[in-house]
Amino acid sequence: MKKLFLSLTLIIVLILVSVYGILFTKYGNGIVSSYIENKINTGQNDVKLKVNDFVLTSKYLNFDASINDNSKINISGDLSLFQKSVNLKYDIKINELSTLKNLTKQEFKGPLSTSGIFIGNEEEAIIQGVSDIAQSQTKYYFNLEDFEPKNINIQVKNAKIEDLLVLLNKPQYAKGDLTIHTDIKNANLSKLDGMIIAKITDGKINNDVVNSEFNQGFQSSINFQSEINAILTPNKAEVKSNLISSLAEIFMNKTVIDLSTNNIKTDYKIDIKNLAKLEGIVSKKLNGQFLTDGNLKAFDDTIQIEGSSDIFEGITKYNAEFINLKPSNVKFSVENARLEKLLQVINEPIYSTGSLNIDANIKNADLNKLDGTIISKIDDALVINEVANVVFKQNLQDKLNYNLEIDTNLVPNQAISKTYIETTMGNLTAQKSVYDFNGNSFSSDYLLNIADLEKLKDITKMKLKGKLDINGEISNKENNLFVTGNSNTLGGTFDFDLKNDKLNANLKNIDVQELSNMLDYSKIFDSKANFVLDYDLLVKKGNLTGKLINGHFLENDFTLLINQLTKGDLTKEVYESFDIDSKIDDKVLTSNLIMKSQNTQIISKDSVLDLKQNLIDAKFDTTIKDKTFAVKVNGEASNPKISLDAKDLLKEQLNKQLEKKKDKIQEKLNKALGKKADDAKTKQLIDDIKSMVK
Repeated sequence: MKKLFLSLTLIIVLILVSVYGILFTKYGNGIVSSYIENKINTGQNDVKLKVNDFVLTSKYLNFDASINDNSKINISGDLSLFQKSVNLKYDIKINELSTLKNLTKQEFKGPLSTSGIFIGNEEEAIIQGVSDIAQSQTKYYFNLEDFEPKNINIQVKNAKIEDLLVLLNKPQYAKGDLTIHTDIKNANLSKLDGMIIAKITDGKINNDVVNSEFNQGFQSSINFQSEINAILTPNKAEVKSNLISSLAEIFMNKTVIDLSTNNIKTDYKIDIKNLAKLEGIVSKKLNGQFLTDGNLKAFDDTIQIEGSSDIFEGITKYNAEFINLKPSNVKFSVENARLEKLLQVINEPIYSTGSLNIDANIKNADLNKLDGTIISKIDDALVINEVANVVFKQNLQDKLNYNLEIDTNLVPNQAISKTYIETTMGNLTAQKSVYDFNGNSFSSDYLLNIADLEKLKDITKMKLKGKLDINGEISNKENNLFVTGNSNTLGGTFDFDLKNDKLNANLKNIDVQELSNMLDYSKIFDSKANFVLDYDLLVKKGNLTGKLINGHFLENDFTLLINQLTKGDLTKEVYESFDIDSKIDDKVLTSNLIMKSQNTQIISKDSVLDLKQNLIDAKFDTTIKDKTFAVKVNGEASNPKISLDAKDLLKEQLNKQLEKKKDKIQEKLNKALGKKADDAKTKQLIDDIKSMVK
């Protein structure tokens, strides 16, 4: 046993001698310094650390190193390994912190210079020094107990924000001066006691960097300043802060941070005095100002916000919850806001006034689990004709009032709405409108009720009569617009489809008299008809073809005149075929038509009907049995002037009358001449009378 004890004692002594030989001798110091060089320089190509002097004894330390001959690290002073105490001075100047990445394990950049003292032992120690970090005037003091900080005092004066961002390896989003005063009397979390004051002055956003990093479009300068005052108490920090910028002013009078759980509660007030300055953020010019205040809570991965605003001259309230920075549920309401104020704020022409109300309850804002309702109403609205006419290229004259209600149900990836619009022109109802968020597509049914077509005159530029109901569907997918519609009208049917700018419409088996009445034209023809319209809305050109079946003229001034000339009854003629072919240029129709019955034929070429000006200019070449003449129709389409070019017909009738009463005429001529006239001369005189109508 004694030999074993002696052997173990000898081994321990040899180990201690070896450790001392490695650590505290010149040879050992050389090994340590080489290890430090290799540890730092491994993986470094552009910079190298060189240990110029390393002395470590049981009572003294001196470490002197350089990096590329420009940076230096010097730590020297007394230490007692056995008493675990130090009395060191340090002087560190690093021109580029990235050279120490292997040691810091962080991506720091830029210069760092600091010097100070480290005095104490394992029970209590002091670190005190100065630095010019980020071009500042910095002083710091740390009091350590058991190597844990107890008292902390840091004063940073005029640190450059741009240099701090470089130090943290971040883009230089901004520049400015940062001043910090930290005085913590007890850093133990459960006994925390102290305060922190921070100020930013002369702050300015670097637009080029922010625009590039965050895909923004800032053009004008953005200046800012900020102040933070924090009072530290056990497990809690109570903060008052503000951020004043040329974009907005943000105030948080009382922010409470639970340092043991990292939960946050705060009030807030956001004041944007000129919304136009947000154009770089929202990519749209806004007008006016915006003020909102409320409260915020943050805990775990959840943020809850509630607040209110008087934007749009109404009362707006909102309540939202975010989980992992994604909206979870949202509630908001807008009461008695002014529609005209909304249009002003979003920089749209004020083409309408009205009262706006919105009530939204979104229980789950995740698109894949979307759930909620939104009810939107516009009441007592009035279109401002003078503005709407310019914006929408209309010519509204009469007052146009309307009310709008949209009830929306939110379901996964879709918003399904029911819409009702009531106007002085007509009403529009959509029972099911679906917007698909995934496909960015829209589809809806609709029913359009127009009780009095005459009220559309400002839009159609035509005077119409009667009523019209149209139902159909509308969709917009992949930037393609599709609209269909159909109606039972004019004693027949009307249907159409619109694909982007291309319109195709069909009128089938309609009553021509009812069509004339709708167009406020004179009723001159009775028939059933079919029409096909192909029209390009973009260029405002197209074709209209029509076929009237088994039609006949109605008694009117035109037929009375023709009947007198032809000694017949035009109204009894049935036209088995009546074809119309029209070219449309905006609201001007240039038409050709052919009408045929058993005894008549009517042909018109290049007749013009101007729907905008309500004018007609047409010539109808007419043949009735063996009689031929032309009818001209011009003037107002609703009450045109009708004239006849019946020269040939009159000539024929005169010839017949002269031939029939030739003997009596000759007898009267002889009496007039006082002697018997030569037969040849009498005949020549009669022929001369006939030639007068040529």
